[in-house]
Amino acid sequence: MHAPDPRTIARKIETWFARHQRPLPWRKSYDPYDVWVSEVMLQQTRMEVVVPYFERFLERFPTLGSLAAATDRDVMTAWSGLGYYRRARMLREGAAAVMERFDGRIPSTIEELLTIPGIGRYTAGALRSIGFDARAPIVDGNVARVVSRIFGVDSVRDYWDCAEFLANACRSPRALNQGLMEIGALVCKPRTPACLLCPVRDSCVALATGRIDALPPPKPKRATRALRIPLYLIADRKGRVLMRRESGALMNAMYHLPHGDTSLLPGRPLEAKRHDLLGTFRHTITNRKIEFEVYVAELRGRISRDCEWVNPNAIDEVPHPSYVKKALRVWSGSV
Repeated sequence: MHAPDPRTIARKIETWFARHQRPLPWRKSYDPYDVWVSEVMLQQTRMEVVVPYFERFLERFPTLGSLAAATDRDVMTAWSGLGYYRRARMLREGAAAVMERFDGRIPSTIEELLTIPGIGRYTAGALRSIGFDARAPIVDGNVARVVSRIFGVDSVRDYWDCAEFLANACRSPRALNQGLMEIGALVCKPRTPACLLCPVRDSCVALATGRIDALPPPKPKRATRALRIPLYLIADRKGRVLMRRESGALMNAMYHLPHGDTSLLPGRPLEAKRHDLLGTFRHTITNRKIEFEVYVAELRGRISRDCEWVNPNAIDEVPHPSYVKKALRVWSGSV
């Protein structure tokens, strides 16, 4: 077959997107701030999970200025349960940088966008193309799969080159790049792609050569770790539970339940008298499959400064990982 023609492919993708795009909230106005928030949330997170978080986040921080002025605690609280919490901190830092260095206006050039904290090659391309409808390539997992199959290529460098060919040949970078992502999400799936529904099936090298299942080549899988972690529900007379603010780089400022051998008192582990096991639940974080065991425990001595008593009915007022609510549900079903 002849080499795929970027201009023909781009036209077909743009036309398909105009007819089949999903009605997502950030597509109502294509405000660059809305696009930025959505793209950060969508990193490593499914669309159906992101939509309600996006809507609540925009209610809490409707403008870039309101996000820049917020505290880390406010932002992390609004992000609670979405995971990969460093994204939230970097988003707030980026908003503050735009307010300070660009007078509150998100820049449209790749060069300027890349100077903003938290913005890399993909996010810069997404902001420029989707937020400003200006030419720029993007490559995420969906785009990589689509261009790999269309052009019959199998390396990250080739994916970016092909995405740039299409961006330079299109009429609307906004429609093209979102169309590539939508086709990857809805049609050109990793397994059992719906090739008969694909708008560019006549130009697809992988389909013509019988390599749909071989492209793109699979990434090496990370080994899965199975963990079992005890959680301690320590309550005071007011029914509040003891939580600890994390200080590590991964979940800084997040509130966690005492767990494992976590130290609540300086220099020594938690002294807890375990009662009967209340229950267990499973939770997955990246390549870790965790089985949490929920115990009621008693605290001896004074708590350290990084601990706080929290009303479980007001848990949404503090930043916390999603497993905390699961543990509280186990506890509430037993008290």
